[in-house]
Amino acid sequence: MRRIVRYMFVALAAALLYLGWTFAERYRSNREFELARARQMAPRPAPDYGSTVKIIQFYGGPAVLARGDHAVLCYGVANANSVRLEPEVEPVWPSPSRCFNVAPEKDTRYTLTAEGADGQRATESLVIQVRKR
Repeated sequence: MRRIVRYMFVALAAALLYLGWTFAERYRSNREFELARARQMAPRPAPDYGSTVKIIQFYGGPAVLARGDHAVLCYGVANANSVRLEPEVEPVWPSPSRCFNVAPEKDTRYTLTAEGADGQRATESLVIQVRKR
């Protein structure tokens, strides 16, 4: 009987050590995850573009499409008072990030021009090619 009690005590101790280790590892793992997530979600300071008019982004895709399909055109500007897109497809305005659909009938060069209050301009272009089906 003493032998059984000893084995039960050893088994119980091993089980408690295993449970303690398991909970400690899970706590450590969750804590690391929470800290990483908190760093990821922390507010980041807005980029400082100074007072210069700048086109932050201007891209479209797909670069080659079949006639009748549509592409997405995206732009972003900083320190602009007005924005112009040629050819005019849709009204555009100063925005740090904006996208819209375009459906060109032929190869088209899109030119984005941003203008600041002091008359500074920034211009970028891209081409979306249209292929026959």
